[in-house]
Amino acid sequence: MRLNRLSEIKKNQDIYGDSAAISCGVFCPTFGVAVSAPLIKEAAVMVVGTAECTWYAKNSCLYHSEDPGYDRFYSCVFEDSDITFGDRGGIKQSLLKIAESEAIQCIFLVSTCIPEIIGEDLEAISKEAQKICGKPILPVHIAHYDNNCNEFGVAIARTLRVQGRLMKPQTVKPGTVNFLGRNFHAGTAGTPKQSELAKCLEQAGVTINLMLPDQCCIKQIYEAPGAALNIVTNEVGRELAEYMQNQFGTPFVEFEASLDINYISAGYQQLEEYLELDLSADYMALQQQAESLVAEARQDLAGKTFINGGRPPDALEVAAFLSALGMKPMLINAYRLNDKSEANRQFILEQGCDPYVNYVANPNAAMSMLTKLQPDLYIGFGNGDYLRQLGISHLETLLPPGKIGYEAIIHVITAIQAALKGGDQDVSCA
Repeated sequence: MRLNRLSEIKKNQDIYGDSAAISCGVFCPTFGVAVSAPLIKEAAVMVVGTAECTWYAKNSCLYHSEDPGYDRFYSCVFEDSDITFGDRGGIKQSLLKIAESEAIQCIFLVSTCIPEIIGEDLEAISKEAQKICGKPILPVHIAHYDNNCNEFGVAIARTLRVQGRLMKPQTVKPGTVNFLGRNFHAGTAGTPKQSELAKCLEQAGVTINLMLPDQCCIKQIYEAPGAALNIVTNEVGRELAEYMQNQFGTPFVEFEASLDINYISAGYQQLEEYLELDLSADYMALQQQAESLVAEARQDLAGKTFINGGRPPDALEVAAFLSALGMKPMLINAYRLNDKSEANRQFILEQGCDPYVNYVANPNAAMSMLTKLQPDLYIGFGNGDYLRQLGISHLETLLPPGKIGYEAIIHVITAIQAALKGGDQDVSCA
């Protein structure tokens, strides 16, 4: 087994586990479309590809989407001859057949690897079918290899981005916002609408016009540019926010789930400036609680060792945050580097820690290191029974979806303290 130390991680290819291959992603990108596109009630989804790919997509929709839309999720399966000679019109015919339903107002045409590799022009097919049926056909390119769609989060981002084609200019309504972006990795329970951020805005009289992805109708998407501000609540919403800013002049603020108090404070300040409101009365107590917990945790958690990763937030961000509390990372199950990774990497190294880094899709590599490393705490997906046998505390979900703002810091510290004490890990902010 080969694992690099954090000091050796310079690029994504340096993160690997017990396999010699470098995987493109943790989940097939069709998962991202399957959990997000069917949430639009009048939308159909047609996935084009081999039987294996289309089956996986539909199976993901049935078991993981909040609104599976069984009767709106279609498979266009390639036969062997299609892979050799091309589809020869079958994709367009299938789109037109789906469009015959009066209940369907738009169709997501979703590619997989094989159609893109053999050169099927889904953009041209979409335009031809749309011209005939008069309904929007939205192509979503999620092939791994030639479209650089290496994980399901990128697929969600592209599914959101293409919805911009449905939007129309609107009269802007003051005091309204859209939430763009949502994390489905840890399940569908909990959304930004239930967050501290949403509560602060609503208490100040701000209306959440629309959240994407979420259950909605196509009319709401048409009218999305009527919001005064877009708030990017997860990175998957950034492309759509940029598109709306360019096309409709809708400004946006990034306010994702974070464990950085300065980032959260800056986010609230930006919101106050754009919305011309004072939100401090609603978040100040939570800010003080978070700061107090951080100070206490430095005494309580100092010297505790941990392995983390496998569930959001970003593994390097979490490791840096816990290192700042005096905890010692021994192994980080990471996925890919982002624009904040280098700063987090340097901070961890400056604390005198140089943990192993394992690719998150190789959990066996992390589990095989447990007897050697013997951490106090294992954060993320793992064999709970085996961890208990070794006397290692386990916290499977560090931060549930929908925790945005100071509540994220409060939840993480409280959950870790509870896990180390062997108590209830299902904690919430008061």
